[in-house]
Amino acid sequence: MSQMVAAVGAGIALAGIHIYGAVKGHYRKDETAMQLGLIDARVLEDRAYWENWFLDHPNVPRHIPQRRPLRLLSLDGGGVRGIVSLIILQQIMQEVASGARPCEYFDLIGGTSTGGLIAIMLGRLRMSIQECIECYTELSKDVFYGDWELWSSANWNVLSGHKFSGEKLENAVKTVVEKYRGATGTHMHDDPVNRGGRPPCRTFVVAIPGCNVPRPPKLFRTYDNRFQRHSADRCQIWEAARATSCAPSFFPDIQVEGVYYSDGGLGYNNPSHLVLQEARSLWGQSHPINCLLSLGTGSVESFMHRMEYAPDKLGFIKVFGDMAIGCERVHHELAQDYFLEGTYWRFNPKMDEKIGLDEWRRIDELKGIAWQYLVENDSDVRAFAGATTRERGRQ
Repeated sequence: MSQMVAAVGAGIALAGIHIYGAVKGHYRKDETAMQLGLIDARVLEDRAYWENWFLDHPNVPRHIPQRRPLRLLSLDGGGVRGIVSLIILQQIMQEVASGARPCEYFDLIGGTSTGGLIAIMLGRLRMSIQECIECYTELSKDVFYGDWELWSSANWNVLSGHKFSGEKLENAVKTVVEKYRGATGTHMHDDPVNRGGRPPCRTFVVAIPGCNVPRPPKLFRTYDNRFQRHSADRCQIWEAARATSCAPSFFPDIQVEGVYYSDGGLGYNNPSHLVLQEARSLWGQSHPINCLLSLGTGSVESFMHRMEYAPDKLGFIKVFGDMAIGCERVHHELAQDYFLEGTYWRFNPKMDEKIGLDEWRRIDELKGIAWQYLVENDSDVRAFAGATTRERGRQ
C-alpha cells in the first residue's frame, strides 16, 4: 500500500512539473515579442546616443588610445570549481606582478557564470585574489548549502524546476557588494568619478536572453564601448551576477529591465573569444596584445564523466556536455589563430574526480587539485610569466 501511495505521489509531482513547465512555457512564449522589442529598443537607443555623441565630439576617436600592449583575462563557468581558476590565477599573478590586484594588471576581464561572479569581484569590486578566494568560498557555502538537503525545500524546488534558490544567490552577492562598495544597490557601470583616480579595468559578464529570444549574448558591461555603440549597464551589480549565473535547473532565470536572462554558459561557457572580440572593438584590430589568459575550471573528460550519472530527464547530459565541449572548441580555435601566437595562454586542469558544480563541501579538494596542477605545469606558468615580462620590457 505504501509503495502505491509513493508511486501516486511521484506521479502527481511529475504531473505538477509538466503542468508548471507548460504554463510557464506558454507564458514566456507570449512575452517573446515584448522582450525582443525591449532588446531592440535598447540597441537603437544606444546607437542613436553614440551617433549624436560623435557628432558633438568630431575629434574623439572611436577606439580607446592605449600606449602598451593589452592584457586580457577570460574566466570559464563551472560552479564551485571556479575556485580552481582563482588558485591558478593567484600563482600566475605572483609570477608576473607580485602584490598587484588583477584590476591593476589586466585591461579587460570577461567571465561567464561562476567566472562572471569572479570577474565582478576582481574587476568591478577591485578585490585582491585572496579576498576573492575567501569570499567565493563563503558564497559557495551560502548558496549551495541546505536547499537540496532539506525535504521541504527540495520538494518546493523540484516543483519549481530549480535545484537552488535564486534569492539566496542574490543575497550572497549583495553581501559581497555591500562589503566592498558600501551599498548593495551599486550599479554595474563603473563611474570614473567613483574610481578615486584608479585606472579602469573594464569588466563584463555574459548572459543569454531567455524565452528562446533570437538575439546575441548579452554582455553586462562596466564601461562604454564607443565602437560598437554600447553603453555601460546601469543595472545593479547583483542583477548582472544573477543573470550570468542562472545555470539551467540550478537557479531560476532573472528579469533585468524587462528581459529574462539565463546562464551565459549555454554556448559561451568559455568567453575567451568574446574577450578578444571586445578588446579589438575597444582598442582597435591592430593594437598589440601582451596576453590573452584563459582560465578553465576542469577538463572535458571530468565534466563528461560526471554527466554519465546525471538523470536524462533533467537534461543535464546534453546541456552540460555541450558547455564542456564548447569550452574546448573555443580553446582550439584560439590556439590555432596565427595572430595570437605567443600571446594566447590557457590553463585548465584535467580532473579525475567527479566533482559537480554544486559540491561546495569539496572546495578544499578542488584547491588541492589546482595546486597539484600548478606543480605539474610550473614550466608553463614560468613561460607565461617570461613571455609577458619580455613584452613589457619592450614598451
